[in-house]
Parts: sequence; structure tokens; C-alpha cells
Amino acid sequence: MPEKDIKNIGFTEVFELNKNSKAKVVVNVGGAGSSKSHSIAQLIVYKLFNEQNKVFGVLRKTFPALRMTAMGLILDLMKEYGVYKEENHNKTANTYRQGSNIIWFLSLDEEEKIRSTNFSYIWVEEANEITWNEFITLKLRLRVPVKPGDINQMFLSLNPSDSFNFIAQKLCGMGSVGDNN
Repeated sequence: MPEKDIKNIGFTEVFELNKNSKAKVVVNVGGAGSSKSHSIAQLIVYKLFNEQNKVFGVLRKTFPALRMTAMGLILDLMKEYGVYKEENHNKTANTYRQGSNIIWFLSLDEEEKIRSTNFSYIWVEEANEITWNEFITLKLRLRVPVKPGDINQMFLSLNPSDSFNFIAQKLCGMGSVGDNN
């Protein structure tokens, strides 16, 4: 999907903020309808079709929740944009390949599943469901070799949560897109 084919998609302001962020961890906090999940899903699709040799991890605490949210959103956007190819979607392995890129749809209900993986980009939907240890494990997985000037990134999306959550205590303010209500 070259950029010329997606000019009329209508990227959101939140998409642009995420796309332009140079932070290693980008926190998106907002209520229902704030466009945080839609915008990150757009960004994943955009990067999937405009970059090469990238490994994407799209995660949520449990797979049934992932399937109903982030995974479904990404696949639906690809279908809406007319770029989804059934032959690229391995429903058994929960992957989608595009050229030299791959998206892994994973859950964190068994942390061991991700310990031997490396990612270019990670999106954790409803990130307030994960623990600090899971976050650290994921952050350590951002280690696909990059060209000078490029970075591997993690995008967290969550609804506003209590101030005792590790995201609020340790991460907000460091690369945050902000409260997108």
C-alpha cells in the first residue's frame, strides 16, 4: 500500500501524533471513542505497507479479548482499505504477512510465548491489564536491528485508570500522546 494509495483514508490527529513520536514507549490514554485504538491500528497498517523487514507484535492480556478488539480492528481496516489478502493471513498461527513484514497477534496470558521473540513495533491494547513485569519483558523484546535514525517502538493504549497503575506512576509524561478524550 504505497502512500499515494492511502491519501484519502482520513488519518486522525492521534495517528499523526503517534507516527511523529520519537519516544521508545508511546502511551495513549483516552476514553471510549477517543480514537486511540483506531489511530494505532491505522499506524500499524500504514507501517505494515510502507516499511520493510519489520516485525509487529499486537497484544492484549487474553486472546479472546485481542480477537474482539485490536486484531479485529487491524484486519477490518485492511479490508476497508482494500489491501487485505486472505492468503497472507495465517489464521492458525495468528499472523499476517505483507512483503518482508509480519504481524504476530499474541496474548499475554502465558508470558513465555513472547520470551524468545523480537519486535520492531509492539502495540498493547488495554495496557492497564498487564503487569509491570510483562511490560518490562515486552520492552526487552524491542530489539530488531534498525537503520541509523530509526527506533523500535511500543504503543500502549488504555482507558483512564486509577493512579496506582504502573503506567500512570512510571510512564505517563514520557512519550505520552496524552488524554485523548
